[in-house]
Amino acid sequence: MTQVLDIIVVTEVTAGPCFPSLSLSLSLSQDEVDELRAEMEEMRDSYLEEEVYQLQELRRELDRSNKNCRILQYRLRKAEQKSLRVAQTGHVDGELLRSLEQDLKVAKDVSVRLHNELESVEDKRSRAEDENELLRQKIIEVEISKQALHNELERTKEVRG
Repeated sequence: MTQVLDIIVVTEVTAGPCFPSLSLSLSLSQDEVDELRAEMEEMRDSYLEEEVYQLQELRRELDRSNKNCRILQYRLRKAEQKSLRVAQTGHVDGELLRSLEQDLKVAKDVSVRLHNELESVEDKRSRAEDENELLRQKIIEVEISKQALHNELERTKEVRG
């Protein structure tokens, strides 16, 4: 990119008063190149900011899921201990049964919530991938425009030659 700008600057300086229309044309090309450069940098910055935000959001969701998993593991251990007690004693007391039913209900609720969160994260990831692809296409289009301007500049230099 800087080579293009160097060529434009050198050409403007050497064009001088002999070719005023060429100098004007080259300065317009310089403006277009500057505009494209600014647009590319803005797109890149926007893309990076969005990536950072999405990564932070996914990390928060992962932390929540990890916490929920630890809670479920703890409750599972408690339920296993209660199950062992029942197996050893041979009978189930009312409190133990209510506790097991409550643990089962909580585990189901958490499972449903985690499933919904997983679907939500997958949707967000899919949308982010789609958006990233669109941004990549825009970057390619800007690169093509930049190359076209560079080629136009080269043709102008050859004409002046």
